[in-house]
Amino acid sequence: MNKMKKILFILAVLLAFTNSSQAQVGDAKQKPFKKFILTLKRAPKIYTAGWSLIDDNGTPFKDILAPKSYTANIIPMTFNYDLYYGQGVFFNIKSTFCNFKKNKTVNGEKLDNANLFFSLDLNTSISLNSVYNINYELLKLNKNILDFRLIGGFGYTNRNIYVFDHAANFNFGGGIYSRFSKEWGMNLELISKFGLKSPLGVTNANYVHSSIGVSYFIGSVKFKEKSGEKPKVN
Repeated sequence: MNKMKKILFILAVLLAFTNSSQAQVGDAKQKPFKKFILTLKRAPKIYTAGWSLIDDNGTPFKDILAPKSYTANIIPMTFNYDLYYGQGVFFNIKSTFCNFKKNKTVNGEKLDNANLFFSLDLNTSISLNSVYNINYELLKLNKNILDFRLIGGFGYTNRNIYVFDHAANFNFGGGIYSRFSKEWGMNLELISKFGLKSPLGVTNANYVHSSIGVSYFIGSVKFKEKSGEKPKVN
């Protein structure tokens, strides 16, 4: 009877040790993913609501001053979400709704009826402050008030018209965030969108998307102000 108790006790200890080891291995496997998610949760974020100006006349890189082809809304219908990943890199989701008004020129054609414009973009932006902090080096400011960005990514555009109704596009452009206080600032972006249609680069699916908005900041990003000095917070 005593032997049986000893055997059961040893088996119980072994079982407990095995479960503990498996749990530790499982935690070790999950740690990198958990760490990534935790990093994203704690990362600085920027929410922006604003207005867009769409230049979609089919030759957006030539006839820039062609207001008949411009589309904009009075109501702010452009929304940005920026998430800071690290090393000056931000992930960005941007959505825009606009109305093509009657008699507007879109891709060289005059519209007989009003139509909806919608775009959804997934971009990555790089803060130039991570390379050369213009606030300190050029403007001699003691805070990161201006943040210049290079922007690139991909998106989807729906014009709700016969010509290029649905189009995927490659995005490239730039932007600037200006910060007025700890929480509030503004955002200005100008992005060229190249339709992934043949002939690539000269298709009428190309257009220029400009936007301006009011931004709400959660958290701050640290950038070096000068080699050998401690970084300061926005």
